[in-house]
Amino acid sequence: MPWRIRVAFFCCLLLAVLGCGEDRQTNGDPSAVDDDSVASDEGWHWQLHSDGSLDISRDDRLLFTITGVERRLFNPNVGMLFGFYFINPGMVRTETLYLTKAADRVILNAGNQEVGEITFDETAAGNLRVLVSLRKDQAGRAIRLRFALSAEDRFWGFGEQYNFVDFRGQKMPVWVQEQGVGRRPLPLLPTQGDLHDTYFPMPYFLDPAAGKGFLLENTTYSLFDLGSFSSREWSVEAWDGATASFLVLPGPKPAAIVTQLTAEIGRPDRIPPDWAFAGVWLAAQGGTEMVAARLETALEAGIPVSAVWVQDWVGLRNFGLQNFGVKYHWTLDEQLYPNLREWIASLDERGIRFLGYFNPFIVPRYDQYAAAEKRGYLIRRPDGRVYQFPIITFVGSLLDVTNPQAGAWFQDFARRAIDLGMRGWMADFGEWLPYDAVLDNGAAPTTHNLYPTLWHRLNREALEEAYPDGDYVLLTRSGFSGEQRVAQIVWAGDQEASWDPYDGLPTVVTAGLTIGLAGIPFFTHDIAGFSGGPSTQELYLRWTELGAFTPVMRTHEGLQKLENHNFDSDPKTLAHFTRFAKIHAALFPYFAQLANEARAMGLPLIRHTELVDPDWAESLQAHGQWMIGDDLLLAPVVTEGGEQVKVYLPEGEWEHLFTGERYSGRTIFTVPAPIGTPAAFFRRGRLAAEVELIRSLN
Repeated sequence: MPWRIRVAFFCCLLLAVLGCGEDRQTNGDPSAVDDDSVASDEGWHWQLHSDGSLDISRDDRLLFTITGVERRLFNPNVGMLFGFYFINPGMVRTETLYLTKAADRVILNAGNQEVGEITFDETAAGNLRVLVSLRKDQAGRAIRLRFALSAEDRFWGFGEQYNFVDFRGQKMPVWVQEQGVGRRPLPLLPTQGDLHDTYFPMPYFLDPAAGKGFLLENTTYSLFDLGSFSSREWSVEAWDGATASFLVLPGPKPAAIVTQLTAEIGRPDRIPPDWAFAGVWLAAQGGTEMVAARLETALEAGIPVSAVWVQDWVGLRNFGLQNFGVKYHWTLDEQLYPNLREWIASLDERGIRFLGYFNPFIVPRYDQYAAAEKRGYLIRRPDGRVYQFPIITFVGSLLDVTNPQAGAWFQDFARRAIDLGMRGWMADFGEWLPYDAVLDNGAAPTTHNLYPTLWHRLNREALEEAYPDGDYVLLTRSGFSGEQRVAQIVWAGDQEASWDPYDGLPTVVTAGLTIGLAGIPFFTHDIAGFSGGPSTQELYLRWTELGAFTPVMRTHEGLQKLENHNFDSDPKTLAHFTRFAKIHAALFPYFAQLANEARAMGLPLIRHTELVDPDWAESLQAHGQWMIGDDLLLAPVVTEGGEQVKVYLPEGEWEHLFTGERYSGRTIFTVPAPIGTPAAFFRRGRLAAEVELIRSLN
């Protein structure tokens, strides 16, 4: 670095630390700003200043200021254990690039050498694409972009998250992985996960206060530093490529930002069938007799069951300590489920669909492994060997979803399940692709985050082929940008069957809010959790209340199925579950209306209050409740022994769904919420038929 530039750089750094600069870091001197700017006919405008900062504006509203571009060189160490990743860049050499203007682009310079450029292009949806590209012979391991940070800036989103809505002041890695079992801020075990691990990350945020959004289009590993190092600057680092491309979403309303986002990365091309919303998906396992008995208990109680979900149709696996899972293969266990085709046909006659289970693991203990290995359908190590790794209590590998022949081979198994009469299934996992794996389409770093979507597409294609009318469901948990085009219904993953604030019931609310901000419209979760346990009666009752006000209401017996509380564990629970299942079914017309809105506008069914009333400042704090559309609000009790809850009621006139008490909007209050009377409110004058039916159930 030339000495004059080095001195100037450290002077600027000193000014930033001392807080002497303005937001654009030009020291507040108008003479420091030149007229080196370009404007588009559509209102976009960018301006390069003499201090090297680059403003990006729309209609005279400053959206982002790039304060630096860096080329970073390192050789990372990346390990994986049980779907959790340990990422260490090692020694890093950073080189700051300097910006100069040329016509309608910005030149990136290293010393006196031109090494790349920044270009600007308006997308068909009206957003701005900013492409930072280095010449291939000048590329490092990563590109880091630095941006000005103001005191008001907020960073909401980053895909499905469990402990935060706003990530201001934090570092956020964007890498598909397991979300943790008993996650903690400082995990003691590698499989616990920390508060940023998630199955469904996205390099995206919206700033509700400033009315803008940001989407990094790179699909490789990225790291956002959102003010953890400096109160005046945030940054994003994109690995494994010579370019960093991002979209500026101009808003200004938060709902508009979600619409702008989904215009770019996709919206549902097909709405789930009516029965997905109109009844309960009842989870049961243990063989035909056991599942049938549990189903009859539900039906005799009056529970509106629309589907029975049987994950162990492939076989039951007991892996100790009363934990039960499924066998990891793709064929029917005929001993556990004899004459399954005939039984499914009898369920169809009663209007009940049968749902199954698949995952992309292939393990040596089952016949599929030998065939996959022989045909080259498994992921491989750099030396060409099949890539095996530990999977819970055994070892296995992954289907190479980038290999067309491997995908077609899996779809043959999917067709066999469909031939049995299945109307869909859970397409589980998708997070375990090792960083150093080799696939048919190349190296894993560029495919890892896309693996879930490629896996889900294989499943979706098989179902679409069999049911061109759309009378099927696909349930998934993992994803990344672009999943919005493929995913149908996303569930929150494996919560602890507990009240734990980091990994239990409270995290479902945050997951629903953040996955909605990411443009995923159809959301669900396990009643009452999956890992840990055993669950209790109170937990089950509260989780049921939350489930009733979720687009898809579904149960799970959990890992400790013999010890966990269930819908039929006692008369009180059975009556409670039956009532709230009927409440859920009564909301079907409203869910259907919102589903059509999601397809047209990309808006989620579960919404943060800020999406509904962005002009009310208090909406920014309403992270403990969710809106169903614009006209229904639920503030659930998610703490053990809780009997009341705080409510942020947006603009309008509202009425308590169960007590009939009336409230004016834009108020904050605490309301009693005993079990059986959750804090649910509807906008007066709306949902008349649904409310009448629900109140008749009381």
